Amino acid sequence: MTDAAAAIGEQSNEKASEPPADAGGGDERLAYRGVFQRLLIRPEIGAIIGAAAIWAFFWAVAGGFGQAGGIMPVLAVASTLGIMAVAVSLLMIGGEFDLSSGAATGTLGIVTILLVKDVGELGGAGLSLFIAIPISLVVALGIGWVNGVMVEKTALPSFIVTLAMFFVLRGFKLGFSKKIIDNISVGRIDEGHGYDFFVNIFGSTWSRNDHVWEARDPIYTVLVLGGILLLALAVYEFNFQRRTTLNPTGMFAFLAGIAGAVVGIVLMHSTDGVGANTLIAVLFAISGLVGFVGLGIWRYERQSLGSVTLEGTHLYLLLGGLAAIGLGVVLAWRLGVESQEIVLDLIGWAKWPVVIFAGVLSGWLAYRREGDHLNTSHEARIQGFVHIGWLGFMGVFGIYAFMFMTTEQGLRAILFGTLVVGGMTVLAVVALQVGRITPASRTAVLLIVSAALLGLALFIRGQSSVEKFRSEAFSVVLAGALMIACWALVSGGFQQRRKGDTVADRLAGRTAIVGLTALIAGVFVRLLFTVQDEVDAGIPPAQFRVEFLWFLGVTAVATLVLGKTKFGSWIFAVGGNKQAARQIGVPAARTKTQLFMIVSAAAWLVGLLLAFRLNTIQSGTGNGLEFEYIIAAVVGGTLLTGGYGSAFGAAIGAFIMAMARQGIPSARWNSDWRFAFLGVILLAAVISNNFIRSKAEASR
Repeated sequence: MTDAAAAIGEQSNEKASEPPADAGGGDERLAYRGVFQRLLIRPEIGAIIGAAAIWAFFWAVAGGFGQAGGIMPVLAVASTLGIMAVAVSLLMIGGEFDLSSGAATGTLGIVTILLVKDVGELGGAGLSLFIAIPISLVVALGIGWVNGVMVEKTALPSFIVTLAMFFVLRGFKLGFSKKIIDNISVGRIDEGHGYDFFVNIFGSTWSRNDHVWEARDPIYTVLVLGGILLLALAVYEFNFQRRTTLNPTGMFAFLAGIAGAVVGIVLMHSTDGVGANTLIAVLFAISGLVGFVGLGIWRYERQSLGSVTLEGTHLYLLLGGLAAIGLGVVLAWRLGVESQEIVLDLIGWAKWPVVIFAGVLSGWLAYRREGDHLNTSHEARIQGFVHIGWLGFMGVFGIYAFMFMTTEQGLRAILFGTLVVGGMTVLAVVALQVGRITPASRTAVLLIVSAALLGLALFIRGQSSVEKFRSEAFSVVLAGALMIACWALVSGGFQQRRKGDTVADRLAGRTAIVGLTALIAGVFVRLLFTVQDEVDAGIPPAQFRVEFLWFLGVTAVATLVLGKTKFGSWIFAVGGNKQAARQIGVPAARTKTQLFMIVSAAAWLVGLLLAFRLNTIQSGTGNGLEFEYIIAAVVGGTLLTGGYGSAFGAAIGAFIMAMARQGIPSARWNSDWRFAFLGVILLAAVISNNFIRSKAEASR
């Protein structure tokens, strides 16, 4: 019984990241996880990082991708895909698959339309939507119940059972559609009684150009910057050891820093000119440094810096990271100023550094340390040669593949982004490692990272002719440099936590929730409203559909169910170890059947959303999409083996896939490569998620 309980506890990863409970300052006998380690072991962290990177990439290479009109189609795709991905992720965490989920979306939409079509020789049942919609929901729950019971009673893999259901539903859509209405297109749902009522629930839209709000930009700025500040304060509160007695001098410095930053923001929006903007940026940076150092003096315990120690591997990695960033800058500049022929020559030249890099990496893999000794065995040498050949081939193949997939601008962004992000990652790893030696070493490396970002921001501003790079990208990179510099000073001078603190965690958690809410609200204000100047300038209209609200609601409910309810614990339990779950009283068979019914209910919802959006549904609608649902869940951190995952991560995975689907044509790439791009995303997501989780768990 005890072993079974332990197995379930290990699988409940949604709760595993919580800090250990303590009555006061924390029990030092319990292993304490820092804020970044807690974040890294979350299933969705890899998807969040990937989503940010892919959004930034397509924002850079596609013209209107970051505007409201460009985001609208992304949200439209992500909504229906995300609703299903969230439901499928719950089932996958429970250890099962549903290959009929894609076909079910089209089937249930067709069922609803057939129920409301007029009775006749080639008609339907002629029911009101008030009756047809509940009936179609019962049909959906029945499909899920059959899947669950068949899996449980026959002991067949869910892969086989749901594959059979997939073909049944696919045949139903085609066969009954042609038999009843003699057409593979089934419509129209707007002929049903009650359409005017239900269209507001399943098919309403919000036209941005019809909602002019002149106060939009100030409200957006306050909400976004305030949200970022609150999230930063939450991270500091989670990470640093609170003082026994607070120092009011630091509080005054903190408030002065905030006041200076506010003044800088106001001046930035009311002043023009390079010289003036430079002075304002300096004022803003000084205010930020003063504010966060003041926060440390006010609330956190001081510590000794020690001496800077950078030698051996750390020094080589530091230089390598800086070299990667420099190479990215040089390539971006050369690819930006030279002709297409020179671009191709540079690509051909780049294959040799890739092979050399593969050899260096292979050597490290082959001659890796085993304890205090190097592994120089014959098998290790063979392994090294295999790695050299394999990685060299994959590197050269990747370069030439991207030549065909992307435009020159896309290739430039890929090379630049890969080298810069890779270099920054190496520098972050060095900062983490040397921080365990002395705080001064971490501070020194982080200040170098900040300086590198500052140089990168100046490069972007100086070499870019596009306004969004010279303003938006420059501001974001500059803000990142400032945040890292603030963290470098505070993390060097003040103690990090070594034990839990319930009071601090509660305050930090609430601050993070308020900050995240403000940040999301600011983004929605920007997306949903316009100003008269934009209308006069002819900004293309953008319409947002109600299905996005359904997507948010389903994601929120599923996240709460997984993290806060007994049923959520049962899902992790049956996915991790079904027999152990049964031994402690978890209704394993009922739980899995309910998960299949949840997937079918989600398919019913998506079917209705499609029916009210399209008014007519093709018999092939949904076929094959079940694989995209599974990919989105896996990209979001859900394991194929069950027992580990996140509903929120699946929603982010759907957003990533929607960005790829819409971003590729927006960037004027060859759309034939879309599935190749999705395959690369899937493989990269699985590898990165496993790597991040293993490293975070190893550092406990």
